[in-house]
Amino acid sequence: MREIAVRMFINEKYAGKVGNMVFNRAVYNGSIELHNPIQKYLVDFYSYTHWENHAQSPEQIDIVTELANTDLPTAPNILMSWIKHWDRDTKVKVSVPGFCAYLQDTGEMHLRIYDAQRSTKSSWDLPVRHCKNAGPKLPVFIATNVDLTVWQ
Repeated sequence: MREIAVRMFINEKYAGKVGNMVFNRAVYNGSIELHNPIQKYLVDFYSYTHWENHAQSPEQIDIVTELANTDLPTAPNILMSWIKHWDRDTKVKVSVPGFCAYLQDTGEMHLRIYDAQRSTKSSWDLPVRHCKNAGPKLPVFIATNVDLTVWQ
């Protein structure tokens, strides 16, 4: 199983303007780190309605259609994110097929990434835990399938 760590931060720009009459509705933002090979992805967590309204690509529209036939759209306090690959060298973010669902009431996260260009085609179900030392520039939640004390 591929090692993964998802770190979620409080979005400091929540409800701030990002354009004329456009507001930032992402409650949390965060990063997804994978090992073997090392990859980094970015997430912005919205309510289900705001998330599905951000669907743009045919793959994203297919995901919204697929999930419409599940319990996710009606799950209480669910937050959703599209997935963007982050290239450290070029500082470029590129949307990739996939999504992340965070069920706040149960502390569960479901993550699916189908990034064929980087050979990342997997899904994970992870427990989400509150971080003890949350604060500025520190995560408030973490979801992982590996002991982070040995993460290198």
